[in-house]
Amino acid sequence: MLRRTAYALLVLALAGTATACGRSAPDPATAAEARGPITVWLSNNGQEVQWGRAMVAAWNKDHPGQHVTAQQIPAGKTSEEAISASIIAGTSACLAFNTSPAAVPTFQKQNGLVSLSDFPDGEKFITERGGSLTDQYRSTDGKFYQLPWKSNPVMILYNKKLFAKAGLDPEHPKLATYKEFLETSRTLVHSGAAKAAIWPSPSSDFFQPWYDFYPAFAAQSGGKQLIEDGKPQFDSAAGRKVAAFWRTLYAEKLAPQEAYPGDSLNDGATAMATVGPWAVTAYKDNVDIGVAPVPTQGHCVIAICPG
Repeated sequence: MLRRTAYALLVLALAGTATACGRSAPDPATAAEARGPITVWLSNNGQEVQWGRAMVAAWNKDHPGQHVTAQQIPAGKTSEEAISASIIAGTSACLAFNTSPAAVPTFQKQNGLVSLSDFPDGEKFITERGGSLTDQYRSTDGKFYQLPWKSNPVMILYNKKLFAKAGLDPEHPKLATYKEFLETSRTLVHSGAAKAAIWPSPSSDFFQPWYDFYPAFAAQSGGKQLIEDGKPQFDSAAGRKVAAFWRTLYAEKLAPQEAYPGDSLNDGATAMATVGPWAVTAYKDNVDIGVAPVPTQGHCVIAICPG
């Protein structure tokens, strides 16, 4: 079973210089009939920027009356922070192609989104492409304010050179179970091959659990989300096993308790990281990368990430 993080496309409501807290929700009928110039924000991933520019060029060629202008999403600590700030300032693009579904309710409360369900055939457009999986992206009012359009399967990436330095087999690492992962981690750190076996950021950023607890929980539970049908799923046998696994990593100092000021895998400070496919391009010139599934208590071959 493969679970992925889906990135959402948002239709944002432009509101001049009005603040989010002081404006009314956008009118769906007006949005559905609107035509004219379109502004698009892309992620700052090089491959996606290249794709976006090609997409925009093709669109503009066939739709001269609905010209699209695309740019990378404005700089910020996160894409979600940049979008939220733009809604408040009234400087949002028409479409944003890079945000986490988890942040969408916040944008909705800011009256910054247009309901896609209120467009003609809006519901059909979304559900025909995503099937029953799209239901998880509905807001509490039953409508869609986001369109899931790309996924981000997360696995364990590891530095083969550091594994070899620690005397471990870099081609067939033992990482499938918690026991194997912990034993391998101890060897990596105690041998001096790396300062950390794995180094997720222990900061309070809302997305950081996607790179430690959440993917491990999804793997151990067979693909559950943290919340299902309004009820938390993490206070369960699977959740407690995952928590104990990470507690051991931190207690034995196999995973540092402070945030790394940079990219720990790229800098050789850690031997492993829980990341998505974007990292293959980011690391290919600097790190000899190997890939392994997220571990579970027992042997399992699930490539998992939160969604």
